[in-house]
Amino acid sequence: MFDGFQFPKTILAWCDLHSGAAGWAQAIVASLAIVAIYYTATIPVKAENRRREQERKLRADGMALLLLPDILVLKGEIETAIDSGSILDRPVAVPGSLIQRADDLYLLDDAGARLLQAIGMVNGVAAQTQRYQIKAITAQGVQIRGMIPVGNEIWKNNVSTLKLCLMNIDEVVEQFARRVGEA
Repeated sequence: MFDGFQFPKTILAWCDLHSGAAGWAQAIVASLAIVAIYYTATIPVKAENRRREQERKLRADGMALLLLPDILVLKGEIETAIDSGSILDRPVAVPGSLIQRADDLYLLDDAGARLLQAIGMVNGVAAQTQRYQIKAITAQGVQIRGMIPVGNEIWKNNVSTLKLCLMNIDEVVEQFARRVGEA
């Protein structure tokens, strides 16, 4: 059957004998060429995407390691405020390094969103505490007695908010630990 079969000559002869076969052959070859060019063109794009994703992951891992000590300090301050704080104490302050990195927290995905939410909660509690302190204390540094019940209610709400904040921070620390463990 294949005696004397010569690929190019046989295909060309077959295309000459059948009308329309040449058109079909051109269509198939053109389709294969388009597919081959597409895959050839996407190889560098896929490689670049892999490189960028790897770089983003390295940046996120590095940021997690840099922020972890400040997050643990913030966690300790929040726990202290919850356990022994009052509305008259100095409010919990977010470390400056966390605030400076707030624009880059998107790299940390869910952990970054939780951390940003925790920073917002702490800042909200601090603002509310400062507002109360300004209203409740006179120029001589003596608290207005009528403001004490109001301050206690505000502090109860602040403690609830700080507990939610602490849950977010615990989740962030856990996610960072998993991230470091994977590396």
